[in-house]
Amino acid sequence: MKEPTQGTGHTPVLGDADFPGYSMGTAAQAIGVTPAFLRAVETAGLFESHRSGGGHRRYSQDDLQRADRARGLVDDGMRLDAAVRIVGLEYQLAAANAMIEILRRRLGDPPGRA
Repeated sequence: MKEPTQGTGHTPVLGDADFPGYSMGTAAQAIGVTPAFLRAVETAGLFESHRSGGGHRRYSQDDLQRADRARGLVDDGMRLDAAVRIVGLEYQLAAANAMIEILRRRLGDPPGRA
């Protein structure tokens, strides 16, 4: 299992988007891919799967959302490495936008101001 969520001191618990509650088979079935696809997107750097005490891969809801987004891009004809890069950049952009909103609130700026 991963360490606490980066920078928050929070250990993921059941119900959290980053709780590794899905086995490989369940995760693959949930998003309609093969276990090989999950291994491939992990190898390509989309995420680092969690490991159970026995060394089995475990996936979080966040991992599955990323893999499902990558699957959609691959299904649309994109190469796997390009799909993984796009999904990674989308998540970075979303995190940056969330941080901008937090900082705006702290400064008392109205939301959506450029």
